[in-house]
Amino acid sequence: MTHALATGKTIASKYPSLGSAVVTGRVPIGRMLGLVVGEAGAGKSFLLQSNPNAFIINLDGTPAVCPTSEAVMWPIPGPDGRPTDERGNPIVLTWKLVEEKQKQLIDLAVRNQPRPETVVIDTLGAALRLLRPHVASLYGREQFHEIDGRLGWERLFDTLIEYGQTLRRHGYGVYYIAHLSRKHIPLSEQQHVEEYKILISDGLYARMFPMFDLVIPITTVWDIREEVNEVEVKVGDRVIKKNNVTSRRVREHFATFSNPKLEGIAKVRTLQPMETLKLPTEGAWAALQAAYESANAPR
Repeated sequence: MTHALATGKTIASKYPSLGSAVVTGRVPIGRMLGLVVGEAGAGKSFLLQSNPNAFIINLDGTPAVCPTSEAVMWPIPGPDGRPTDERGNPIVLTWKLVEEKQKQLIDLAVRNQPRPETVVIDTLGAALRLLRPHVASLYGREQFHEIDGRLGWERLFDTLIEYGQTLRRHGYGVYYIAHLSRKHIPLSEQQHVEEYKILISDGLYARMFPMFDLVIPITTVWDIREEVNEVEVKVGDRVIKKNNVTSRRVREHFATFSNPKLEGIAKVRTLQPMETLKLPTEGAWAALQAAYESANAPR
């Protein structure tokens, strides 16, 4: 069945020479440009390693932390702690190797070959450390500090930003990981406030923050869980059953969108506000994805 308008034009025919109709686009969370931040051990890598469609550029050279990781990591640490390539050979990780991996990803996209949905840069701090000698070599210098300060940092920031943007233009989602620091500011002898700061330069963060579709702060708490087990105990000639209560400390991870202390850091673009989400031990990325889709569903 077709319908005709009595007056006016359809959206599709509004500006026919400019392209397609106005459509409310919904980009999957794995295809976005995002940043995951948190203190050391908070669960940043834990979250992204639970994404089965992720390719993690492991610049920190750390082993997998997610017990059921389905993400692909490169490079991974070998038996002696050195990074190894996809064939298990030790390598000296440089930014040139990271650029070669970018070219491989682009080639897969151009040829429409099987490829990951999301590329993860783990971490921003490690990327900056690799980029300093790389940028110095571009200007024929041995040390980064030998370059004119502003010139060197401009080139470094542009290289890092363009790395992710180029992958985005070829259809990949890109997530960076960065560390948070927490500082206690005393107000009196018995009062203090906490302040969070992302451990990258203010200049880089000011450039990158407007580009991010999503900034996910990860926090963690330790909880005490009690477990009740039924055990058999012999009392004289009888065997009786009793409940044995044990306790253990458990670390819980949260995607913390609604903490007032993290205002100005957390960022999300959804129809409804994102609430703080407890990340399960298994399927953390799937839980975040479901929460995002729910917050972005029309009401």
